[in-house]
Amino acid sequence: MNESRRVPCRLRTLRWHGTTRWSIAVLWSILALAPCVVYAGLGDPASVIAGDGAAMNAAALTTVAMPSYVRHELTTADGVRVREFAGQDGTIFAVAFDGPTMPDLKTVLGTHYASYVAAATSHRGSHHVVSFTSDGAVVTIMKLPRGFSGQAQLPSSMPEGINVQDLR
Repeated sequence: MNESRRVPCRLRTLRWHGTTRWSIAVLWSILALAPCVVYAGLGDPASVIAGDGAAMNAAALTTVAMPSYVRHELTTADGVRVREFAGQDGTIFAVAFDGPTMPDLKTVLGTHYASYVAAATSHRGSHHVVSFTSDGAVVTIMKLPRGFSGQAQLPSSMPEGINVQDLR
């Protein structure tokens, strides 16, 4: 009787290990075949902005050339507008967004996303505004009655003569 109890336990263990091995093999196959997508964010080169449009399922992408910078505006199907401002050197020095939902902040903030997460989790002020300065970036995100609004800048990368109020 003692031996009959051991057999089902061994079979369950073998099945679990077999399933785990199979799952890991499938996961590695999917990762190997998945396309590599690059997104532009604050401080990144503007050459990969088209990847942002694909990542956010943008319905429209417009580009407006200004004298000292270029504004790229993405509009998603659910009405979120994301504006990315690139200097003459091709670096995104500011981003702004507004709409009924929050855009993918990991895409919008780029390498500064981790600073946002740290600031948002330790935030004790107003529940509707998260504002912080970190790693040379100034970020403000607001929860509005009917949506969200936010902006982020790299003041050290801004072209001469640009007013932050103009970047909305």
